[in-house]
Amino acid sequence: MNVQEVQNLNNINVTAPNQAARLRYGFGSYAQSRVQQDLYKLSHNGQVQKNPVEALYEKFLAKYNPNALMNKYMTEASVEVMLQNAPVVKEILAEKGVNAVVCINNLKDIRNSHVNTTVEVAVSLAEKMNLSKEDKQAVALGSLFHDFGKIMIPEEILNKNGKLNPEERAIVNTHSRIGYELLKTTGMDSKALSIVRNHHTAASMTNDKLSKIVSVADVYSALTEKRAYKGTMTPEDALCIMDSFVMEGKLDGEIVEVLRSSLKIGEQAA
Repeated sequence: MNVQEVQNLNNINVTAPNQAARLRYGFGSYAQSRVQQDLYKLSHNGQVQKNPVEALYEKFLAKYNPNALMNKYMTEASVEVMLQNAPVVKEILAEKGVNAVVCINNLKDIRNSHVNTTVEVAVSLAEKMNLSKEDKQAVALGSLFHDFGKIMIPEEILNKNGKLNPEERAIVNTHSRIGYELLKTTGMDSKALSIVRNHHTAASMTNDKLSKIVSVADVYSALTEKRAYKGTMTPEDALCIMDSFVMEGKLDGEIVEVLRSSLKIGEQAA
């Protein structure tokens, strides 16, 4: 969803165990009451077992420690190295009249709000859709870094308390390409890189299923969380808007239905 993605938040240090704990609460307070009974099941001997979604996410955390990865890539020094190896980024920004300045605080804010939610939803969708192990891990990694390119977007635009004008929106829209070009220099997994590059591409314009999953998670997260320029939105209202995006070819209808089923919106209405 091409809107400014950042709300000004305190920089909270979220550890990997805490992120795993967050997953136990599904897609937020609303979904928690609807799916909490599914998060754990008791085995025949009474021992608690994790459900597949949480097991997958904790395995991801163990292999790709989000804090370690983000701390590695979100320093000014590391991004400057990426910039040196990806000169096209400066060209992309120059075409929009923007200097290539690293804005570290952008990712610090996004990381502890929008990114966490997007990862949780995307991983859950990947599990529901029975993707391969490799694709599930790519979805987790790609969703974690999907907004990395916003590290180069001027803070006054990304944090604008109001509607973006066409020129500002065009600048924000470069973040997926910028993130891809920067992270490509690190040798990141190619499927995860494709997600970073394509998560804002209309569903009707790509066959990249993994990007379509992260796109749905990204839009749902953006609609339901509080931003500097808007309040929260209920899951029902968010899905209504997402249905209109499906009609316009922006989102994949089948994936939106998987999300709806996960939230059990239809069952509540019935």
